[in-house]
Amino acid sequence: MNEVQNFLFEGLGIRGSIIRLKETWRQVIAQHEYPQDILQLLGESVAATVLLATGLRDTPKLSLQLQGDGPVKLLLTQCSGELKVRGMVQWREAVQDEPLLGQGSLTVNIDTGEEGRTFQGIVPLVSTKLDACLEAYFQQSEQLTTHLTLMVTETCIAGLLLQKLPSNDESDEMFDAALAHTAQLCTTGLSELPADHLLPRLFHDFTIRLFEARPVSHDCRCTPNHLAEIVRMLNPDEIASIIEDTGQVELTCEFCNRIFSFDATEIRKILGSEIPDLIMH
Repeated sequence: MNEVQNFLFEGLGIRGSIIRLKETWRQVIAQHEYPQDILQLLGESVAATVLLATGLRDTPKLSLQLQGDGPVKLLLTQCSGELKVRGMVQWREAVQDEPLLGQGSLTVNIDTGEEGRTFQGIVPLVSTKLDACLEAYFQQSEQLTTHLTLMVTETCIAGLLLQKLPSNDESDEMFDAALAHTAQLCTTGLSELPADHLLPRLFHDFTIRLFEARPVSHDCRCTPNHLAEIVRMLNPDEIASIIEDTGQVELTCEFCNRIFSFDATEIRKILGSEIPDLIMH
């Protein structure tokens, strides 16, 4: 399963989403050797990013960023409008019992694709648990009561989101009742059972309207055009010096961990007249 699926509680102001990623998750981490605790945090963030993206109208691009003074310096996960996801972590070795994030912030960026319609929400990290930090973000920035259940293994990530919609104050009791049912969730049920089997079994006191599942794929986006743009951002004199010393410029993608090399001829094609005479020969 590599899909996310939205659902509604009929007659109530409660929506939800469920995600299960297997092959896509393995592709996200394929070229990395993350420690288990960092792998756990990254998997939770990937699942949460897709869950958040599918809850927005027209599914804009969404990114989730965690920064702290702990071993995890930066964690970034991104989901495109086509539900293509990627993620990366910059980290150092942890001291015994040191929290992964420490003091820091959680940032949610939403890009609608329309000029002037990019939104950003930044909140402090209120917990060592990502689900608690995100629930606090929704309460503080969106005034939406939200619950997240996130599960990660080396072969699969899964998640469940429940959210009380605006203008439905009367649904507080029903939301609490639905939330109580999530205590029954186990890793096997959330990651393996089809949504049309799991949700009626889990929320048997409610009528669920289940929408069509949408596939979620991995996409690193390190395309030739994107890499050319990165080269153009570099200082031409520094490029000339690197070419003179090593014969090529190397770029490492922090998402897929692949190395891309550009020799003088390729650099010249990208930069054109901007390239220094030093590497024109």
